[in-house]
Amino acid sequence: MSKKWLAAVALLPWAAFAQNSTTQADDATEITIYSKVKQPLTSALAPVEVITKADIERRQPRSLVDLLETLPGMQFGTQNGGIGQISSLFVRGTNSDQVLVLMNGRPMAQMVNSNVDFSQLPVNNVERIEYIRGPRAAIYGSKAIGGVVNIITTSEVNDAQLSVTTGSNDYYAADVSINQWVSQDTRLQLGTGYRETRGYDVIPSNSQPDRDGFDSKNLTLGIEHKLNQAWTWEANANGWENTTDYDYYEPVWGSPGTDTNNTKTYQMDTGLSYQDEQLAGQLNASYGEYESEDWNKIAGRGTASNTSTAVTRLDGLVQYAYADQGYGLVGMDWQQDRLLARTTDLSAPSRDNTGVFTSLYHTWSPVTVELTGRVDDNEQYGNHGTWQSALSLAMPAQHKVTLSYGTAFRAPTFSDLYSRWGGNTDLQPEKSQNWELDFAGDYDVLNWQLNFYRNKIDNLIVYNGGYVNSTDNTDALIRGAEFVVKANTGLVHHTASFDYTNAKEIQIAKQLLNRAKRKISWTGDIDVAKANLFAQVLYMGDRETYGLVDKVNSPSYTIWNIGARYPLTQQLTLNGKINNLFDKDYQVVDGYDAPNMEFYVGADYRF
Repeated sequence: MSKKWLAAVALLPWAAFAQNSTTQADDATEITIYSKVKQPLTSALAPVEVITKADIERRQPRSLVDLLETLPGMQFGTQNGGIGQISSLFVRGTNSDQVLVLMNGRPMAQMVNSNVDFSQLPVNNVERIEYIRGPRAAIYGSKAIGGVVNIITTSEVNDAQLSVTTGSNDYYAADVSINQWVSQDTRLQLGTGYRETRGYDVIPSNSQPDRDGFDSKNLTLGIEHKLNQAWTWEANANGWENTTDYDYYEPVWGSPGTDTNNTKTYQMDTGLSYQDEQLAGQLNASYGEYESEDWNKIAGRGTASNTSTAVTRLDGLVQYAYADQGYGLVGMDWQQDRLLARTTDLSAPSRDNTGVFTSLYHTWSPVTVELTGRVDDNEQYGNHGTWQSALSLAMPAQHKVTLSYGTAFRAPTFSDLYSRWGGNTDLQPEKSQNWELDFAGDYDVLNWQLNFYRNKIDNLIVYNGGYVNSTDNTDALIRGAEFVVKANTGLVHHTASFDYTNAKEIQIAKQLLNRAKRKISWTGDIDVAKANLFAQVLYMGDRETYGLVDKVNSPSYTIWNIGARYPLTQQLTLNGKINNLFDKDYQVVDGYDAPNMEFYVGADYRF
């Protein structure tokens, strides 16, 4: 028997019998991602996952990719290497730019140009993540076709912490966070962090035998002030700057390509909220910028190509709870997308979008109904109406069945339309119609979800290869199923999920690029004495990817991660983690090596 299988067998006893430290959803868990207003997680008529600060500390992620990749419905279909390398999220088979990514409930500036690169986002300042699967465009507007991810950096808990970590590939990180109520009514937040790694050679087959490193620094500031019992004002600022080394393709037209990227992002937001027993209201404003530069080290940074985009957003809503059984909601938002830096490969006008929406939610036990409608006026593409409906039936023995239907649309990005490398100004907006049937059961030691969905997308924007007008519209049909189980066996808490994703381009009846049909994940948590241990398994099926040269089939792979945390004192906690425990040699995208086995050790000190 191989050493790999011996290690796997050694883990099985505690995986089967080894108490959970993973936060479980209950009636007290509240979310904002479903309707933008706080409500119990159990009232949501769509699949929602919540990752808490305690979950993040247990998982010890080096990036958001590391933290999110085992969640149901999520696939990071393009990962061009390790920490800091390009990584794109695909939810339920939809494109990476059909997932709306929010920070503190507001869209990120990076979405103007293309999809959000999760490998670039800092994880040390994240307090909580809420993730909803399926369309939510009736509430959020364009891009919420496959799902919505809300990255929250604010917290209500008093905490001050210093964290340091070191590990494989010369990885070093240090983070400081302070979140304190300085008076009965005022909370201040400060967080900053730095991380760097020398990395490894991402494309060993080309003529650059170098290590592709990454360094990142970030800053978070926040203030919350309770004006009185009903009114609260808050403001937040988040920013980060990253530098990434990567391997270029072999020289084209006799000149080397770019091999260094610098990314700067910041977002500022402020909001005024009102809350009493029946009425809730919000008025928010946010502004964010995203800048990306690429250059060749030998040629120098003076030759860099630059892309800089900005998002300005105003939004507000009012919710009236007319009874314990239901509420009505009305809201509107205005967003302007702008290209700040006009380089040779991207030139675009600014674009405004104004949306108005209304929602009704009511329960006649055991039936619950949601009806939501929205109209968007897009300066470039005119008016678009979207709507969402759901009907849920609570059944005996803690079971529930929900049937929902939702439409969504996405206006092409500036990159889709105007980029010299594939832009096509004739592109039409994407539109989708999604049916979903969900079953759920909630028992004392186990809860489960079984979700079936069918998403028809018209005018899906796809990349056909080449340099001129290489993007085009096509039609796609995505059918899938998700099975999620959370259970306790003895002292171990298990979280397992199985995804089946049949995402095909209708015209050619072929699976869309970067989507595996099958994905399986399992995480086991156990508290032993004072320590917390966890193990994690991720299986990703084979899929077709666009590699270094052309489309190619990337084989399936299975990776194991393990980790431990031990509180040495009340203030000091030691932690350690091994990624890719069995040193699996695999590639997510053809030609780009994924990391080999990596280890990390660190310490957290709470003041």
